[in-house]
Amino acid sequence: MAKVTAAQIKEVVEVASGIIYAQEGNYGSVNKNDNNHGMSIGKCQWNAYWGRALPLLQTIVKADEAQAKEILGDTLYKEIAESKASAWNKQVRAATEEEAKALSALLSTEQGKKAQDELADADITRYVKNGVKVGIVSLKALAYYADLENQGGSGGSKDIAETAGQALGGIEKVGLEEIHEYALKDTSKLGKYASRRNKVYEAVKSSDLSDLDTTDDKKDTDTENTPENGTQTLQKGDIVTFTGGGVYISSTAKQAAREKDVVSTCRVTAVNTKGSRPYHLISQDNKGVYGWVNADSIKELSTTAQNDPTSVSKGDIVTFTGGPVYISSTAKKAAVQKNVTSTCKVTAINEKGTHPYHCISQDGKGVYGWVDKEDVK
Repeated sequence: MAKVTAAQIKEVVEVASGIIYAQEGNYGSVNKNDNNHGMSIGKCQWNAYWGRALPLLQTIVKADEAQAKEILGDTLYKEIAESKASAWNKQVRAATEEEAKALSALLSTEQGKKAQDELADADITRYVKNGVKVGIVSLKALAYYADLENQGGSGGSKDIAETAGQALGGIEKVGLEEIHEYALKDTSKLGKYASRRNKVYEAVKSSDLSDLDTTDDKKDTDTENTPENGTQTLQKGDIVTFTGGGVYISSTAKQAAREKDVVSTCRVTAVNTKGSRPYHLISQDNKGVYGWVNADSIKELSTTAQNDPTSVSKGDIVTFTGGPVYISSTAKKAAVQKNVTSTCKVTAINEKGTHPYHCISQDGKGVYGWVDKEDVK
């Protein structure tokens, strides 16, 4: 039996993360009462009834108690901070309209985004590893399995995989087609959500992950294609800016699966120059772009910022490589030291300043202020 490597698990987690985020919410999303199971919160819609919402909120509160108290108010703050982590388990703890607004604000803070990123990565890695433990070897099936577990818990996903394996004479024979088929047959549980199951199936199918035959589904893939407004060849792995438009389930689809009216920093995960939608993109900033897009919906990420402020324009997307962040372009002392690599938008330029670029993180990493030119690429 083929063994799934740590590198392959990481690859599956990256793809599964984009798919799950597209199905769930944004950082500040709050569903006040999700299917009568109490509130679901954040970009993965962690639910109160199933014991996930309160521990996350407690982590965020502990990161900056003064800020949390100001945002939440005394009553909600005390309930979150002073309760046992299991207090909402099996309880329909719904949120009022006022509470939902406060919780959304807390979830959208720098501390809220950091806590969600860390929890989501840990959760999705666990989902994939659970699929490996069950015996799945198809990387596409593992990505699909991760979404099953995210939506229905470990019991539901395991039951579907094992039922498929029994029917096929071995769980190692379960690929994407098979796990999708048996998920839809599970009409009492996850099969009830056929729309989501089909969306996830199409998203996984169009990914660059391998299936049972270990080919990587690149029969029509070619990296010699250029966006309409670009000058360089795009390749798998490139970081680009999606400027809005249709997102398709395949590179040859005639009708968009959805229209995304957002500007998003995305990774190119597949290229098919023979398709009318040549690039498969996954948002790196949790804005929900996941699928094939038109060439004219892409702008190449700016890489012109070297040591010349005039080479960068307001509105450009750049990479902040880490360093001091200042409250003004002429400040002598940094307001904060940000030792992170972050995708940022340039919102202002002062060529005469010692810190010429004003940058704002687009990926939730908290860069907000004027930075030195050598810290921008």
